[in-house]
Amino acid sequence: MTSEKLMIELFGFSSPTYYKWSKHEKRKIFDLINYAFSNNELEEFLKTGKISKIENLGNESHLLDNAIKFYKKCKHITNYKIAKNLLLLLEKNYKENQSVNIEKIAEDIYCSSDKLFDIDNENSSAKQQNEVITSMKFVLFNLIQKQECSVLEYICKNRNIIEKKSNLPSKTLSNKYLNKIYHLSTA
Repeated sequence: MTSEKLMIELFGFSSPTYYKWSKHEKRKIFDLINYAFSNNELEEFLKTGKISKIENLGNESHLLDNAIKFYKKCKHITNYKIAKNLLLLLEKNYKENQSVNIEKIAEDIYCSSDKLFDIDNENSSAKQQNEVITSMKFVLFNLIQKQECSVLEYICKNRNIIEKKSNLPSKTLSNKYLNKIYHLSTA
């Protein structure tokens, strides 16, 4: 579809109006639309009411935020090493199955070796350690079940990014402390 036909359909006016607005009046809206969108994207919008590139931008941020929350919750419930091992298990499971399969993930968690949970507590008995490991498996699996499949798939595909970004300080948190330091120094 030509640029002229796209604009006519997008704005709902006639060819003479398009010609007048774009050539004689040189309205900036056409420059903006041509700058921000390709003809293919405009065609996609006219056909579907959406532009997939824009849909994916917002979705990517949402998935990353939820994946980081999931990872931080795992670290809070267990510890850093177990949370990292869980992400590795999810990633491995995804590579083997080419999809997120909750039943397969559950099987992998429950059949995983105790090294996945790496509990070194010399003061507790083997029975106590087994009870702790079993309860951790149960809690982690419940956490996984509560996640959207799209978030789990994102975690499986982007484990390294999630680990790196989850260790960065939050902007709001650092601003909060900077403001406190500023107020204390001026008082």
